[in-house]
Amino acid sequence: MAKMIMTVAEMADRDAWLKMRTQGIGGSDAGTIVGLNPWKSKYELWLEKTGQVVPEDISDREPVYWGNRLEDIVAQEFTRQTGKKVRRHGMVQDDAHPFLFANVDRMVAGEKAGLECKTANGFKASLWEGDEVPASYYCQCQHYMLVTGLPVWYIACLVGGQHYVYK
Repeated sequence: MAKMIMTVAEMADRDAWLKMRTQGIGGSDAGTIVGLNPWKSKYELWLEKTGQVVPEDISDREPVYWGNRLEDIVAQEFTRQTGKKVRRHGMVQDDAHPFLFANVDRMVAGEKAGLECKTANGFKASLWEGDEVPASYYCQCQHYMLVTGLPVWYIACLVGGQHYVYK
């Protein structure tokens, strides 16, 4: 199981949150570790986690900015389409493996389940067709299930600003 190491309010301190992320492996690192992240190599991640390089600050990039701004909208739409209520959650750490972290977007009320919220460029729509989920995001959800001990993880995505999917 996992213990809370940062509340949602504490995570609002971006510098403290970024510093905590360097202390272990989070869900967004999982796809990189298995070689499925098209934006970062395993070697780059290793350099960052061992403190040999400072992670690039990508917070001012438009996809990151809009992904953060639209996270709540994606979560609200998940509730509207499924009837499942969700609540924000903080960062947790695996008790058995304290180097494993999870920055959980939402927990699903009344279920042993979480929700990961995404946005995607319209040119990436084929990666979300049918039962498909981008491989790196699939690894992220599996990582969160490992850290939290929960058996179910939903993922929802606003694709191209006008097409919504959840799995």
